Parts: sequence; structure tokens; C-alpha cells
Amino acid sequence: MTRFTPPLSRRTLLKSAAAGTALAAMAGPLSAPALAANRPVKFTLAWLAQGTTLYVYLAKAKGFFSQRGLDVEISRGYGSLPAAQSIAAGQFDYGIVISTPLILSIAKGLPLKAIATVDYDATMGMGVLQDSPITAAKDLTGKKIGAVPGSAEYPFFPAFMQKAGMQMSDVELVHLDNKVLERAMTEKQVAAIMGIGSSSLPVMLSKGIPVRWLLYSSVGMRTYGQTIVTRPEVLERDPAVSEAVVDALMEAVAYSMKNPEESMEIFAREVPEIALTQNGKEFVRIGLGLAHHTIARSEAMEHGLGWGDPAVYQEMIDLVMTYAGGEGMTRPTVEQVFTNDFAGEFKLEQPEWQSVQARSAEFGKLVS
Repeated sequence: MTRFTPPLSRRTLLKSAAAGTALAAMAGPLSAPALAANRPVKFTLAWLAQGTTLYVYLAKAKGFFSQRGLDVEISRGYGSLPAAQSIAAGQFDYGIVISTPLILSIAKGLPLKAIATVDYDATMGMGVLQDSPITAAKDLTGKKIGAVPGSAEYPFFPAFMQKAGMQMSDVELVHLDNKVLERAMTEKQVAAIMGIGSSSLPVMLSKGIPVRWLLYSSVGMRTYGQTIVTRPEVLERDPAVSEAVVDALMEAVAYSMKNPEESMEIFAREVPEIALTQNGKEFVRIGLGLAHHTIARSEAMEHGLGWGDPAVYQEMIDLVMTYAGGEGMTRPTVEQVFTNDFAGEFKLEQPEWQSVQARSAEFGKLVS
């Protein structure tokens, strides 16, 4: 079987040294564990293919996976919690899980760990019509808010209210089915709807519904978005594969930020069903723009793509255990939840970051 040897990076060496392997003691030239060419890897998205996950398809189409000896099969997801469960069960080797469902899954005992942090705001919050007078948390006082009780953002609304200096009695929650949530707002049955901006905004805006999002993070409630997740036993068994997966994906993220138009064209070829829809191109453009807006933060600028702040992970663990924790759950440590061992290999120059910020300013106005 044809094999290749990826260069031994500082990350793999440090990881091996920390584990006390023979690599740490070798004085001569070092070689990385060889990866079989075209090694099969099963990867699941957290949801359907969209602009926010364009980078996964880009990594495949541009050969960032295959150059590292990986033959990656990409599958759609059905939500972060089901994605977490399927990875933990071994149906997939790697996948995307939003940070808070990841922590919740680990607290429930699922064997999972994040090996890269893709973006830095889960965009949980309230959607309002663009002409709404609601521009800050205090403006919600006395208003009806439509919400789906089983949604990812729902458990953390009390934390948002507390951080905003408000009481739950200051608003009226109206429990709705997700199929009528948007209509309730457009018909002004409710003043706002609870949801994930990066998921809802591309859909609604591409349909011509003028909407913007008031984020939980506007009151200092920090939650990260997408993380790249695997099982600890996969990570320990073959860290070189995990490193190759992260590097390919982060190279694709960097490429999409430098070449957004080309990246969208490639994505349309990779996922032709999106291109066939009337608003498909705009749907992807908005999703990609929002993704770039939430990636262009100090974490990635200072430390490189994929890096996550341990302090934010600690905040998220506290948040999950306080507002979503239950019987039989165990509080995980930061080290159990994520690692930065494979992050930071790909960086943009300051002028490139400035270009990303300028292009994504349009989308920054949609989330505040």
C-alpha cells in the first residue's frame, strides 16, 4: 500500500512528548507516524450543507484532505446533539458539534473532545424585524418572545436575562412549533423569536424576510459556535490523523476568507442541489459572510485558526451545568472538553484580516 509521511509538526511532537513516548527522547531526526494514502474518514456536519460549513466541502474539493492522505466522506447532520451521539457511537470519526451541546453531551458521559474551535460566537439570541424598535435587551421588556422549548438556545435565555439585569417576568414567552416560528414574527404575533442567527438569518434573508439578530453575547454571555469533534480514543490512537483533519479544515477556512467568490463557486459544484434553488446563491453568501464575521476575532487573529480560549470554555461549562445540567450529569473539566494541540497552524496576515472584516461588515450589522 502506498504511504506518505507528513512532516512532524511542533504540535505532534509536543503532544508525543507530553504523553511520554519515545519520540520525546530521540536525539536524531524525527519522523511522523505514516498515514495510509487515501485513509477513509467519515465526517458528519451538524446540519445541512450551508455557507457556514462551506469549508468542509472546500477542503475536499481543493485536495486539502487528499494531500494529507485522507479520503473523507461528508454526511449531513440532524442537529448538534444527534451529531455528538453518532460520533460517540463510532458511526463517524469526526464531525461538527456546536460548543454548548458538546459540553452537555460530555457531561452526560459521551466520549467526545473538541480538537479545533472554528468560530467564536454561536449567535444564540432573538430575531427581530429590521424595522423593530428593539435594539438592546432592555427593549424586550413587556414584549412577547416566540420560542421552541427544545431548541439549543432556549435553556440559556434565563442567563441572558440575568446578565441583562432583567427578570424572566419582564417578558412573555410564547411556546411555538418551529414550523410556525418565523410566521409568528412576520405576522407580528410576537415581537421577537428565539434562535441561532447563523442558521436562521441566511434562510430568512434569502427569502426576502428583513430580519436581524440580538445576540446573547451582547450582554457578555460568550458561547463559541462550531467545534471539530472526535472521540478521545481516536485522538489517542492516531493523533497524526486528527492533526491532518484539523489542518485540512483550517486551510480551507483560510482559503475561503482569502477567496470567497471562488469558494462559493466550488461549493455550488460540490452541493449542486443548493445551486438549483431560487435563492441558493444568496443563502450561501449570507451564511459564509456570517461565518467569516464570527471567525475574525482576537482568538484566531492572535493565535491562529482553530484556537479556543480556555477561559471561554470554562464559562461555557459553568453556563451549561447551571442552566442545562441535570441528574446523572458530571461537570467536565476544560481539558476534557477541548484541546488546542492541533490549532494555530494557519494564520492570516493583518491586511488579510482587515479585508475579511471589511467584507463581513455587512453581516456584522445583522447581529448585535
